[in-house]
Amino acid sequence: MDDIKLAKWLNDEMDAQELKEFESLPEYATYSKIKKYSAELTAPVADMPALYARINANKNHPQPKVRKLNVWMPRVAAVLFIAMGLSFFLYAAHTTKQHAGVAAIDTFSLPDDSQVTLNAGTEANYKEFNWSNNRVLELNGEAYFKAAKGKTFDVVTPLGTVTVVGTQFNVKARGSRLDVTCYEGKVKVTTPNETILLTPGKTVAFENGTNLNLPDVKASEPGWVRHEAVFVTENIKNVVAELERQFGVTIELAGTVSTKSYNGTIPTKDLNTALDIVMGPYNLNYKKQGNKIILSAE
Repeated sequence: MDDIKLAKWLNDEMDAQELKEFESLPEYATYSKIKKYSAELTAPVADMPALYARINANKNHPQPKVRKLNVWMPRVAAVLFIAMGLSFFLYAAHTTKQHAGVAAIDTFSLPDDSQVTLNAGTEANYKEFNWSNNRVLELNGEAYFKAAKGKTFDVVTPLGTVTVVGTQFNVKARGSRLDVTCYEGKVKVTTPNETILLTPGKTVAFENGTNLNLPDVKASEPGWVRHEAVFVTENIKNVVAELERQFGVTIELAGTVSTKSYNGTIPTKDLNTALDIVMGPYNLNYKKQGNKIILSAE
């Protein structure tokens, strides 16, 4: 592209026909975004009294000769503008990604020093730039939050949004189920069907949009941070999926397995013990085939 045209566009010197042709360029959308973000940068405040003083002091001095700028100067200005603008644009648009893999837990801090701990198989995305005005974290999986005192932000999941103020809470969004538990402060849970305010010890869970009406919790933190998976009114398939994430194995449910809900606590550091605990209520047997485990009804 001709840098002279770019310079003319930046200075609003194009006629209607030139502007129309410029706007049809494939790069136009990017240039517009760069110009927009660049315009939002704050310029330093000028010291007007000092400026007037310098002007008056120079009135009686010979004026320097005016040199005509070389034709390549607009090109240099255009290149510098694009380089600086593109760098700023990329920084502003950058999304920070945090991920906890299979059988792993990851902890990180948000720009306001709020602490987030991700359970296995969980991803969190947020933008550091302008965090104070755009406090949003996207969550897929399960995370325990310790929000900094007086700080507010939204945790957005595919199943609903959790809004907090200086609190400690746990959010789990897996499949078609959303679980939120408040341990300190207040938490607002918003789903397509309703909005619920949680206080310490209160928990809420939605399965396919239906409120499961779970009992209060007495713990001061979620069990999984102590390497224990706690399930309340949970589908057996969700329990198996959690074991796969925690132990890095593949588990197959073979045959007809009871659909009754599972309630209980399973250690996530001992696979054999975890399997024994799960199999009991469902009368299951298991066998291992390499890294694959098959659970089947007796």
